[in-house]
Amino acid sequence: MFSCLSLGEQHVAVTRKSVVDKAVSDGLLNRRILKICSLVRSFGGDTTVSPVQGFVDFLKGMEMLNDEYVRNGITRQTRAPFLYNEGLIDTESTLFLARKGEEIIGTVSLLSSTNNPMPSEKLFAQEIAALNLHNRKVVEVGTLSVKKTPAAENVVFRLYLSIMMHAIFIEQVDDIFIQVKEKTASFYINNLLFEKVGTAKTHPDYRNLQASLLRADVKNLREKIYEQQCYGAKGWLRILHGLGLLAEFKSFYHEETLSERFNLGEQDAEVYRYLCHL
Repeated sequence: MFSCLSLGEQHVAVTRKSVVDKAVSDGLLNRRILKICSLVRSFGGDTTVSPVQGFVDFLKGMEMLNDEYVRNGITRQTRAPFLYNEGLIDTESTLFLARKGEEIIGTVSLLSSTNNPMPSEKLFAQEIAALNLHNRKVVEVGTLSVKKTPAAENVVFRLYLSIMMHAIFIEQVDDIFIQVKEKTASFYINNLLFEKVGTAKTHPDYRNLQASLLRADVKNLREKIYEQQCYGAKGWLRILHGLGLLAEFKSFYHEETLSERFNLGEQDAEVYRYLCHL
């Protein structure tokens, strides 16, 4: 897949800088995303983001997520050590962990709508249905959390870029949804190519916080790349190269394709439900 990535072998003579500038002018990127990518490149090599490798790994991530949600006032402290997320029961959903060395410092997940409704459909079913997304591959980004520790500073951007690269270029999804606190929605809209869907609502599962639903139409972004001949046949790879993220994507891609993805089986899902409802 990557045997023809040398820019010298590309038939379109577009420099690294001009590819990024063109993507900005075409609305594929914005200057804030360039700053975020620069920030991610500055992270140390011992910070990694990868899918969970087994049930114990999964539970460790959900334990950290539960602790951070309680600390941030999103959920209440209960006897259960783990946070329950119905979206992760879907066999096509995947939990990713950010690690600094051996320490888990962040979580994020890609929640599939293949076998079960997405979590956002509980609160925003009418708004999603009104978009008429039939025959499109739709996912939701969820369980985004970062541990309160100096080691996790700015790792939220690494989590976001990793999950977006996975969703857009590996899963080849068409639409990405995310539920966020209403007061943080403008950050995602201004910096991360999301658009607001409908109006904010009170979320009963998260202490009645005001939640906003956001959507990124990534199919439209891909089509814009393919329509522009100046990007070349591997246009999105050229853009990743221009952003300085190509090496990270290749590593991320090879790790995922060479390792077997862990998903909750029926027995694991039953144990997970039990532990979350003690």
